[in-house]
Amino acid sequence: MKKLIGCFLIFILLLSLAGCGVKENLEQKAGEALAEKVLEDAGGGDVDIDGDKVTITGENGETLTTGGNEWPKSDLAKSVPEFKEGTITAVLDSSDYVMVSLESVKEADAAAYYEIVKEEFTQEPFEANADGSISFGAKNADGIGVTLQYTEETFTITVSKPVQ
Repeated sequence: MKKLIGCFLIFILLLSLAGCGVKENLEQKAGEALAEKVLEDAGGGDVDIDGDKVTITGENGETLTTGGNEWPKSDLAKSVPEFKEGTITAVLDSSDYVMVSLESVKEADAAAYYEIVKEEFTQEPFEANADGSISFGAKNADGIGVTLQYTEETFTITVSKPVQ
C-alpha cells in the first residue's frame, strides 16, 4: 500500500510540474531513449541522442557524431582551421570523415578561407570557379583530403583520411 501511495504522489508531482515545461522535457528524453534503443537494436553499438545531436559508438570504440551546430572536435577536424563565418546547419564527425555545412556565408569569406586552406593542402589540387560557385579539393602531406564547395551563401567543408 505504501508503494502505491508513493507512486501516486510521484505521479501527482509530475503532473503539477508539467505546466513548468518539465512534461515536454520528459517527453523529449523518453523519445530520445526510445530512439536510442531502436537504433542500437538495428545496428549494434551504443547510441546517444542529445537534442539534435546523435553519437554512435561502434563495437570497435570509434564514434560517429551527426547533427548539432558547433564546429567538430575530432582530430581530423583539427586538420583544417575552424571556419567562423556563417551559420553551421549540419555536422558529421568521425575519425575518418568530417563534413560541416554552413549557410549565410559571404563569398568573400569563403574565398579567404580557400586561400588559407590552399597553403596546407597542396597535393593533387583541383579548383573550379563559375558564376558565384567555387570548388576546391586537395590533399596535404599526410594524405588527408579536403574539399571546399561554395554556392549562393552555402558552404560545405569536407575532410577525409586516406583510404588504406
